Amino acid sequence: MPYLLPHSSTINKKLALVLAFGNLSYLEACSVLSDRLSSSKQLWEDVAMLELKDARGGYENLAGVHKVAVSITPNPRARLDDIEELDDFLGGFDDGFNFSVSLYSPEGAGEAEYEEVLSTLLAAVREAGFRKANLVRPRNGTEVLTREIASRKIVDFVVLRLGEKYWLGATSYVPDSHPFQVRSNERPVVSSQISISSRLARLLLNLSGVRKGGVVLDPFCGSGTILAEAVTVGLSCIGVDRDRNRIENSRQNLEWLSKTLKTAAKPYTLKVGDSTRLEALMDGVQVDAVVTEPILLPKINSTPTLDKARKMIRNSSRLYSESLYSMAAVVRKGGRVVIVAPSLRTAEDRDVSVLLEDVGAAGLAPFQPVQVPFEYPVRISHENTRWVKRLVYVFERV
Repeated sequence: MPYLLPHSSTINKKLALVLAFGNLSYLEACSVLSDRLSSSKQLWEDVAMLELKDARGGYENLAGVHKVAVSITPNPRARLDDIEELDDFLGGFDDGFNFSVSLYSPEGAGEAEYEEVLSTLLAAVREAGFRKANLVRPRNGTEVLTREIASRKIVDFVVLRLGEKYWLGATSYVPDSHPFQVRSNERPVVSSQISISSRLARLLLNLSGVRKGGVVLDPFCGSGTILAEAVTVGLSCIGVDRDRNRIENSRQNLEWLSKTLKTAAKPYTLKVGDSTRLEALMDGVQVDAVVTEPILLPKINSTPTLDKARKMIRNSSRLYSESLYSMAAVVRKGGRVVIVAPSLRTAEDRDVSVLLEDVGAAGLAPFQPVQVPFEYPVRISHENTRWVKRLVYVFERV
């Protein structure tokens, strides 16, 4: 695991998370760490602050973070030039280490502010006796990217501007994105249509709460991205799709993955079937969770008009509603349904979305990992798709 600081520096209960998918990443963090959370708050779209009941880590399972930073200053300070805790933190390093400064603020940090913060922390490092420490500047903007931090073993100081004060921490962990890239790009069948990345699929599985050895169903399995991530983390899975070609695509990708992981058995089952009739297809078998992205939209080559978008969403909504009832029927009580729905941005600059409401009749309730409830659907931030955006719902079987 790519931990970046001496162990003594990471024994800390206060964390800042730099989020890859905005609100959805915050939902994942609260879900995975819910039993250990003392408090949590999303400061703004891309940054959240957590306090844990213990310092056992556990955040290495999160797929939706760019960085996890441990606190150096327990509370925000008005000034960064007189922080005695910084001397204690630096005591674990030898002279000549690489370091950087990443600055985050709600409205985005300006160049002048960044240079001032950088100069202040550079002076503090020098005054602490580290004359040979090497400052690494960001290639662009006010943050150093995780791939550079990991490859160059950089001590990355994370500064959050909170009003007129600053919180100071240091990046203790960054996820290794390479395995996700391999599973997304090197599998035998890579879908040319809109499909989620392996990293996003892992996040959705984390939202399902299924532990190793559990069973996950994807009733719209396509080329098997969600199934592949389930197999990777030790889950059994069932893939269903009404298109035989897609089932064959999933089979090829999962066989490739099994050889890559050197698994002795096949922890997956693939079936051609109708997602609105899962009870008959499953023959009484219940699963621990359903995780799926139906999409169910025709190929879109240009920005749709409002009328066209409404028609496409109306057609999809009908199948979403019917299949949701079917999914709920095959999930055990307490299990979750994690489902991705589409939202279209129209030529009139309007959003038209598949909305899943009144789910109580299906025996489902919105999943809430913390006392302050999340509002569903949760929009995925920073997608590079042009017209189709993704919304995520998490329901619990009651």
